[in-house]
Amino acid sequence: MRTNPTGLRLQSRPVLAMPWLMIVTVVSISFLSELSNSSTRLLGQDQKNGISWLSNEALSDHNSLPISVMWRDAELKDRLMRFSKNQRVAIFLDRRIDPSTIINLTSNNVTTEQFLLGIAKQAELGICQIEDVYYLGPKKTANSLAANSESILKAANKFGKRTQLRWNMNGAVLTEPIVEPKQLLIELAKANDIKIEGLAGLPHDLWSGLDLPASSLACRLSLLLAGFDKSFQFKGTGKTIEIVNFKPAIQVTQTFGDINDPSSVSKLLRKEFKSLKFSTRRNQISITGEPDSVGFAGMRAIESQKPEMVTGSTTTFSLTTRAARGAIFATAAQRVQLKFSYDKTNPVVSKALKEPVAIQAVNEPLNRLLEMTIQDSPLTFKVTDTEIIVSAK
Repeated sequence: MRTNPTGLRLQSRPVLAMPWLMIVTVVSISFLSELSNSSTRLLGQDQKNGISWLSNEALSDHNSLPISVMWRDAELKDRLMRFSKNQRVAIFLDRRIDPSTIINLTSNNVTTEQFLLGIAKQAELGICQIEDVYYLGPKKTANSLAANSESILKAANKFGKRTQLRWNMNGAVLTEPIVEPKQLLIELAKANDIKIEGLAGLPHDLWSGLDLPASSLACRLSLLLAGFDKSFQFKGTGKTIEIVNFKPAIQVTQTFGDINDPSSVSKLLRKEFKSLKFSTRRNQISITGEPDSVGFAGMRAIESQKPEMVTGSTTTFSLTTRAARGAIFATAAQRVQLKFSYDKTNPVVSKALKEPVAIQAVNEPLNRLLEMTIQDSPLTFKVTDTEIIVSAK
């Protein structure tokens, strides 16, 4: 999913136009070093201790593979952040969303985007991808956030090459376990040699630590301000920004990748969303129009994705759940297209299969997942060419 006008799923976003990039590299090397060094010292953390997030092509490749996830009575933020870390897919949850929202969701053989869309639908949230970060929050914000960030980058172009370089330069965010967002904004301003007006209007808040992948300064500030229903605009020569109320974009272009038959999907979407414009390229669909309508059409596009299916011993499972052993066996069997059977006449087996078990698996093969499922139980299992059979030891 790409919710910015440039449609960048299959290519890296260039920092700046090439005709003058090499010249700037020569004359501004000390400026580059200054920004890079101050960024890595943000809030006293060493960036190398952060998560190695997936980005660009690697993120796209990851999303083309199927995952199976089962959540039972899961608190939204805690489980979402664990999923994010395990999959190395950066996710940002808006501060306005209740972190204790309970999610019950089983997804088999879906893409990462389809799984996140399932969470968003159940919690009645919007979802978008802004550079290499998935944002979940109010629909009004999600449908315009990436487009607004992109427009800020375009606005920086009128202030000269040095300002363009500052706002396009990628930097990560890695903070202490507890962070005050105002202070974080101040640190980012210092690290990037800018001034921020309007910070006093933001309410005091405390967040759990942030670890976000390298992204443009415009993206980082847009994410941090979004939860306050705020954005920002340039003042003067471009070294000062002013915090302003968030305004949805009038028109956005979202590009969605990993679509198996984009022409057919585009044809179907045109019938349902007559006011929108569609274009296709390879496995992508680009949709242009009013933000909310584009957001709805984008959900349909994500739902049409078909991950590259793998079978047999090559199938791996990534899930974090607390569910009945029987449910986990049934889900695993369904994914590898095997029958699940057990001795229904044995009360020991039936009781053990109904007992909940906590599972946290990352790219585990079938046998390893099943071993984790029967751990500390009176059960054993056998996998044949046609079925998974569970019995008493």
